[in-house]
Amino acid sequence: MGRLPTLSSGWRLAWFFASVAASNACDTVSRKDAPMATNERSQAITQKGPAPVSTPMTIAVATQSAAPKQPRKLCGERPEEPAHTFPKKRLSRAAANDASELPEALPVGSGKWTWVNFWAAWCAPCKEEIPRLLGFEKRLAAAAAPFRLSFVSLDDDARQLRDFLDTQPASGLHASYWLKEGSEREDWLKSAGQSLDAPLPFHLLIDPRGKIRCAIQGAVEDADYSAISAIVAGH
Repeated sequence: MGRLPTLSSGWRLAWFFASVAASNACDTVSRKDAPMATNERSQAITQKGPAPVSTPMTIAVATQSAAPKQPRKLCGERPEEPAHTFPKKRLSRAAANDASELPEALPVGSGKWTWVNFWAAWCAPCKEEIPRLLGFEKRLAAAAAPFRLSFVSLDDDARQLRDFLDTQPASGLHASYWLKEGSEREDWLKSAGQSLDAPLPFHLLIDPRGKIRCAIQGAVEDADYSAISAIVAGH
């Protein structure tokens, strides 16, 4: 009789562990077979389903950004009446070792439009647009347009300027006028009505009489050729 309680307690303990195991197994099956909650289905679709629907929008933006830029009016509908005469002061000059020296005075007037580009060897947008401007000059020369192109450096480091000119390709820029830092630069820009703090690059368009018609801020683009050509042609 004394052993029955022990056996009874053992059976009860065994029954308890069996019940717990069965309960856990049911829970596992029920979680596996039960339908996923809404947020779980969303996560599954995001991880395993097709790409998001945002792809067409990305393509459209890329297509739009790749579209060519529209021509801009560099000096308005017509170049304004000049406010300043282009300075006739002499400028310093710099040239590559194998290049010819430029004339002491920057040529303007004489029946030609003159585009003057202000640049520096440390200025990345300036260097990027130089081949474009030289290309514009060739196209206008081929069309027999009354046009000339000149460059004026605002470099402070003479060695950096000459190193740039020395390393230019055959079709590149080999000689430039140069406004040295100090009174030479300040006096010249002041007489031309230009700010000493103007960001580079900037440009001056000089009419055939030697008058400054307009100043253009920033680098030129390929689409600007039509505007330059129209001004030179008198349209």
